[in-house]
Amino acid sequence: MDPRRLALLAALITTAVLGVSVAQIMPREAPRLAEPVVGAGSPLRSTIRDVTPLATEAPPPAARTAPPPATPPAPAPAVATPPAVATPPAATPPAATPVPAPGPRRAARAPVSVEILPDNEDLRERVGSMRERLILAARSGDIARLGVVFQINETMPVFTRGPERDPVAFWKAASGDGEGREILAVLLNILDLPAALINKGTPQEMYVWPYLAHVPLTDLTPRQSVDLYRLMTAQDVRDTRTLGAWVFWRLGIGPDGTVHFFLAGE
Repeated sequence: MDPRRLALLAALITTAVLGVSVAQIMPREAPRLAEPVVGAGSPLRSTIRDVTPLATEAPPPAARTAPPPATPPAPAPAVATPPAVATPPAATPPAATPVPAPGPRRAARAPVSVEILPDNEDLRERVGSMRERLILAARSGDIARLGVVFQINETMPVFTRGPERDPVAFWKAASGDGEGREILAVLLNILDLPAALINKGTPQEMYVWPYLAHVPLTDLTPRQSVDLYRLMTAQDVRDTRTLGAWVFWRLGIGPDGTVHFFLAGE
């Protein structure tokens, strides 16, 4: 036989022997076990869903047709309640003051003392001097003369509760004749009556005309009643007594001769 063929045949035999030897030396692979099938209801599947909330796997058809049994909601975690803070007792409102039933109107400020002066000759010098000046202005028949007396006064006396600033214009408007003469007549009449000295010895001491402004109208003597009718008609007297307050004109002069007010109303 040709030597080349013998050499080739020997090489093939050697290769085959080596392959068999290697196969016997190497360990055989363990048989693969069938992989278990994980169903939808497996605890492993629910665990995966719990730890991977972003999984997009669609639920099996059984879950679509039959909804899972309702699971009661888990109780909310207990929250520590802060200790109660003692609330101070609410202040007890004062007892409601009973509101008196509507009745006769009374003066807002009653004087602490009232003394009737029967004779205008016993007035203090400055008070009597101002009284005489007012009488002269009233007898002139010119309401502007009374305005001049008011202007030379230490302060402008109170002549109205309204916003008016011109006393002469106010008196003309308030007078029935339109010229203020009715007001001058009223002033003469009240200055002709006795005065009442109120709040004697106090900073609020005042001489007030007529004295009837500080006398209870229900307890007048016959002479005082005549003085009242000198100023008012019978109907005005009845109305004043019904009101229970003096609402007619009155004049107040301080101990220093300053006129403080000449006005009507409470």
